[in-house]
Amino acid sequence: MDLFLLRIGVLLVGSFLGGLQDAKSGIISDKITYAMIGLGIIFNLAEFNWIGLAIGAIVFGIGYLIYYFGKIGGGDVKLFAGIALLMPFFSGKIFVLSVLFVSAVLAVIFYAVFFTAKYARKGINLGENRQGIRKSVFFGIIFFAYFYLLARLGNIQAGTIIFLGTGFACGLVFLALEKGIRKNFFLKKINLSELEEDEVIAAEFLGQKARETLKLAGKGIIGEKEKEKLEKAGIKEILVYRNLPPFAPFIFIAIITVLAFPEMAGFLFI
Repeated sequence: MDLFLLRIGVLLVGSFLGGLQDAKSGIISDKITYAMIGLGIIFNLAEFNWIGLAIGAIVFGIGYLIYYFGKIGGGDVKLFAGIALLMPFFSGKIFVLSVLFVSAVLAVIFYAVFFTAKYARKGINLGENRQGIRKSVFFGIIFFAYFYLLARLGNIQAGTIIFLGTGFACGLVFLALEKGIRKNFFLKKINLSELEEDEVIAAEFLGQKARETLKLAGKGIIGEKEKEKLEKAGIKEILVYRNLPPFAPFIFIAIITVLAFPEMAGFLFI
């Protein structure tokens, strides 16, 4: 079998299984991601594709930093690393960047609509979202200038501009209401004994004592080291974010989209 087709086969099966598991349980098994990473390494070694190996390593390194700050799950990081190793390039571009872009836009559109509607039914509190609204207005001005520039350049397909515009508009709405959405749907107070591995800590809702004890300095996850600090300070409960929405299903959809329409993210030029 052609190695390229084998890469695509493993990519589709692995990302489908990862997305399905993430949608059902909120986790992605290491068996899936490690298999993708391992096979990706083997394929690149077989083809002496050192650039492919380097791309995989860079994606994992950058992904780990984002994970450290609590912005993405560890399973998603390993999934992206597997994708980068299995398909370093496609249609002359770095495949994982196109997948990341498309999956992020799709996720933002879906979750912005879903949670904004859910938040509206519960009752939106503009006061608790004041800072987010200011950020949204600021970035809205920047994005308006960006889309004006895209329109002036005229070298991007109309469908791509509509896709981008919808994603950014939904992203601005979500940014404006993010604090309220997190507070109402994901914020949980749990006992330290109930902490799971690498919980996402709700830093903006922590009390002064917990903040001074942890001294997170931007760190977004809480592990054994932070748990020990809290126990020594006599803190028995901590605020975390749980049941965060899955991202892997959108990664799978993005892979299919980019394979079928590689020009969709053509404006990235890489």
